[in-house]
Amino acid sequence: MVIHMKKKMKLSEIILPNKKINYFVITILLLGVISGSIFLIALNKIDKNNTISQIKNFISNINSNSINNVQALKNSLIINNTFTIIIWILGLTIIGILFNVFLTYIKGFITGFSISSIILTYKYKGLLMALLYIFPSVIFNLIVVTTLAIYSIMFSHNLLKIIISKKNNSRLMLKKYIVILLLCILLSFISSLFEVYIFPYLLKMIISLYIK
Repeated sequence: MVIHMKKKMKLSEIILPNKKINYFVITILLLGVISGSIFLIALNKIDKNNTISQIKNFISNINSNSINNVQALKNSLIINNTFTIIIWILGLTIIGILFNVFLTYIKGFITGFSISSIILTYKYKGLLMALLYIFPSVIFNLIVVTTLAIYSIMFSHNLLKIIISKKNNSRLMLKKYIVILLLCILLSFISSLFEVYIFPYLLKMIISLYIK
């Protein structure tokens, strides 16, 4: 029973390592999502039409099997892992906190803008497409970014404490930080696989049933 409780505590500590930092990062992410949605609304008519045209071209390419899956997977892995590694590396520096907060906001902004663009293009029919777009690939990516942002801020903060107190426990910190990186890369890989191979298949089903 005691061992079981310890395992639960360890799991909770991994998911919620620091409540204040968790709330801060999630708030930044949500502000990004809201800002992305508002930004689309604020666009002029020409920019909105261009956005709608791009969304329709993207959906059309998926529906007509015009996308090279292997190349799409490579591109998705490069984009996701590059974003992941940049946040992780920035966390190794004290000043990286500011950049990682900004990158978290940008990720939320892009997500909000993308979801709003789909809904703007297909109206109420786009709600189902937006949900499909979000789950699970975008959810996975948001979890990766949020987790890395939280741990990178914690790591940077601990570095500052080490410099001030001159107590060296950086080796243990770095091991935990590396484990988080590997887990996030794995999650990003799963997200990319779903995005390239499962999402188009499900999207085609929705198009054939609801989008005329």
